[in-house]
This record gives sequence, structure tokens and C-alpha cells, in this order.
Amino acid sequence: MNPKMKTVLIRLIVSRIYLLVFLSFFFCKPESVTVDFYPNPLPKLTGDSEALSLWKGKVIVLDFWATWCEPCAKAVPTINEWKKSVSEDDFIFRGINTDTSEPIEKIKEHMIKLKMEYPTLLDKDWKMTDFYHVEGIPCVLVFDRSGKIVYRQYGLEHEDLTGLVIRSHVWAKSDLP
Repeated sequence: MNPKMKTVLIRLIVSRIYLLVFLSFFFCKPESVTVDFYPNPLPKLTGDSEALSLWKGKVIVLDFWATWCEPCAKAVPTINEWKKSVSEDDFIFRGINTDTSEPIEKIKEHMIKLKMEYPTLLDKDWKMTDFYHVEGIPCVLVFDRSGKIVYRQYGLEHEDLTGLVIRSHVWAKSDLP
């Protein structure tokens, strides 16, 4: 390869790296926004309800999903692995189903089909979804022990697991203010 071609190739590679780093600031960034927990309990599939404030003092991971969402289905195995890699004493995982008209039985069947290993709450009217400004699904939100959103990610691939597990150790060690 002649020196001129080599220089062009190096510049191309470096520019691609800069582009990836730049884009990562928009799509996979920690958040430092203090947000109160969504104030209302959400219905569970069992008929009773659950409020996020119940879990203050733990790291909370919310997976916003829907039955029709193919990328959501692809995210579930990664979340299941992530859940297995952390302590249940420190972490709570919850799905937030955003289907507006699907019957509970269809949502349950879909969870079984996906082998979802974490409970789901129902947000049929998108009140929690809007409260947290979720702009697409799948969306993962992580709250630290004090209830502050510390991470938001749209879409989730198996390749993201290592980074999430590493961050989980930091989130688990964070103290309440």
C-alpha cells in the first residue's frame, strides 16, 4: 500500500472513531437529572398495584416494552442475564408494559414466550412513560438508590451487557445522600 493510501485509510478510521464517540453521547449516556419517583402505583398483572417508591434504597431498572415491539423482544434475554449478574438485595428489575389495548392474558402469554424473568407493571395510559419522557421503546431507565435517574438507553443488544454489568457495580455501591 502506498503512503498516500495509508494516510487516507488512517484518516478514515480516525474519523469513524470520532463519529462513534460523538454519537455515543446522544444514545448511551448517563443522566444526572434528579427526578422524583412516579407518584402513582401502577397495576401489576395480578390485579394489585406497585409503586416505585417502595423500592427506594435499591437500584431500580425499568424496561419499557410492548408486545408488538420486536427490538423489545430482543432486549429481554440481555436484561435477564443482567438481572442474574447482580444481587437481588441491591437491584429491582421491572418491566413497564406500554400496550394500550392488549388484554392482560396476551401480555402474560408474551412474557412467557419471551422468557421474561422479571415482573411487569402496566402503563396502558402512558402516564409513567410520559412522566419519564420515554421517547421510544425499548427503553431502559436506571435509578440509583436515592431515586435519581442515572442511566437511560434506547434499544439493548447483548453487546451492551458487559458495560451494564460494570456500571451495576458502581450503582450498587452508591450510598444514599
